Formats: sequence, C-alpha cells, structure tokens
Amino acid sequence: MGLAIGLFLSVIGVTGSALVFFQEIDEALNPQLRIVAGPPQGRAAWRPLEEIAESARGVIPSDSSLGWCYWPQSDDEAFLFYYRVQNPQTGRLETRHVFVDPYSAKVTGTRLWYSVGSPFDESFVGFLFKLHYCLLVPVIGDIAVGIIAILAFLSTVTGVILWWPRNAKWRTAFTLKWPAKPERLNYDIHRLSGLFLLPVALAVLLSGLYFNLPQQFKAVVELFSELTRIERYRSIENGQERITLDRAIATATQRFPDSRIYAVTLPQSHDGSYVVNQLFPIGWGLEGRRTVYIDQFREDVLHVNDPLAGDGDGFIQWQCLAIPTKAPVFNGIMAPGDSGIMAPPLTE
Repeated sequence: MGLAIGLFLSVIGVTGSALVFFQEIDEALNPQLRIVAGPPQGRAAWRPLEEIAESARGVIPSDSSLGWCYWPQSDDEAFLFYYRVQNPQTGRLETRHVFVDPYSAKVTGTRLWYSVGSPFDESFVGFLFKLHYCLLVPVIGDIAVGIIAILAFLSTVTGVILWWPRNAKWRTAFTLKWPAKPERLNYDIHRLSGLFLLPVALAVLLSGLYFNLPQQFKAVVELFSELTRIERYRSIENGQERITLDRAIATATQRFPDSRIYAVTLPQSHDGSYVVNQLFPIGWGLEGRRTVYIDQFREDVLHVNDPLAGDGDGFIQWQCLAIPTKAPVFNGIMAPGDSGIMAPPLTE
C-alpha cells in the first residue's frame, strides 16, 4: 500500500508544504497586484470597506458577484476578491481575482485563478492548489486524493501496530540503535520518525480527508454528534436595505473583540449572509479560526462556528486549523464559508 500511494503522497506533501506559504509566494510573484504603498498611519487610512467592495464590483461582469475575500494581514497588502465568470469559448465558469488598494479603493488589477482549459494557463499558486487537492483532475481527482488519504491513514495505523512492543520492552521501542548496519539504521529511523510525527500525520490526513470528501466525513461525524445545518440560517428582509460591509465587520468585531479578520464571504443570494472568518488566540502561541454568520439585513449574528466548542461543529472547525491554506468555495458549490473552509473553488 505504501508503494502504491507513495508517489502521490510525495506530490501532495511537497505541494502542501509550499502552500503553507502560498500568500508569500503569490505576493513575491505578483507584487504589482498584491503589494501596495501603505502610509505611516496604516489601517487607519483605509477607505470605507463598502467603497473598496464597490470598486471591485465595478470591474467584474454584471452577471457575476464577489465571493470570498482575503483580508490584508499587513499594511502593504491589497484586498483579494474571488469571482466567477463564464468563459465565452467553452461556456463554463472560471474563477478569477480582483485586487483593490485599501488606501485609495482603486483596483490594482485582475487575473485568472482557475482555468476551465489547461491548468498551465492559471496562476502559479492556483496550479499548485489544483495539483495538491485533485492532482490536476477536478472532481475525480478530489475523490482520488480522498481515497489516498484513507489508505495513508490505514498505513499509519498499521505502522503503529507493527511498532507496538509486544514484549513490553518500551525502552527498546524508543531507541535508535547505533552503531548499526545501514538496513537496521534505516529501519529505526523509519520507525521512530513515524512514531514522533504520528500526531501531525493523523491530523493532516484527517483534515485532508474532510476537505476532499466533506459529505462523507460529516456523515461519519454525525454518528457521534449532530452538526449544525448552516442552510437553516438565512437572512430575512423586512423592507430593510442590506447592511454595508463596514457594519457587518463591526458587528463581528464587537461580538468578538479578541479576534482579527482573516477573510470574509459576501452574501451570494438574497437570503445569504455575511460570513466572517476570524483568527483568535487559543493559547500556547496558537490561533484558532472562528466563523461568524451575520444577517445581511438585520445585522444579527445568526450562528458561530467555534473550534473550542465541544461538539461536532467544533471538531469540524478543527479540521480547518490543520490545513490553513484552503478558502471556501462559493456560488453553490458549498455553503459560503461553511465551517470556515479555506480552499479556492476547484470545480463548478
């Protein structure tokens, strides 16, 4: 089993390691789009958030809408909005980006993120995402990578069983024999590295399984704990106008003042909601990711997904902490911002 999936795991592992730094890589490759000149006063000089969003809407087709938005994490970053538009040649939807300078509210440019044709037409980081999550084959590749994660999980578990000292010689089980023949040294390195990296490996494999086979993963979780159906929480219009992005962010910040904004999904339908992804300290220098759903008309907090909740929703939210490179799909693929997922859309 290790030989069968080893090559695929190597590709997934190398690309996943690179994608931990996907923002930094993308900024280095596209400074004209992503880097702006920040004034000394920093974020205090930002234009109103609704004005920034309107600037982005002004350069995308009228039949499209803004979805997921990465929030600038430093004073010299631009806002990054996702939107999808129909390719005139193929008639299929492709994913694009629009970037906005937060200090002038001017668009710095647009680009193709995911192509419906050759993956080599996409941005470099978009290509890495497709290679990592679906081996460049959307839909079928997603399922295949999910199956690979299951096999790798089984391989890891059987490795623990083979390591387990049946003669109770625990000291030997944790010892690297030295000096030793190359075969024995290789065996001990394999055994001990697998053992000490076990928690990380299991977390990565479980979260990868969730991202590639989310419905199946949730079905298993629901055998132990009921999950919140986000689609039940809908915005209700009673003659009001939609609140601005500024008010939605203010509502989330007022509710959780210990957090900082990581990303936002704008309402995708008349009864959709603002979905605010926040990062907040959870101890030991680590940050958790909280997802806040806000009614687009009444400004109410409809629901909160918190990784510290001791239920199935909290467990699902932890999967999003294990792989922090994904951004939510939108426009009908999954509920916008569902559980704080962080993965650019791979399929239509």
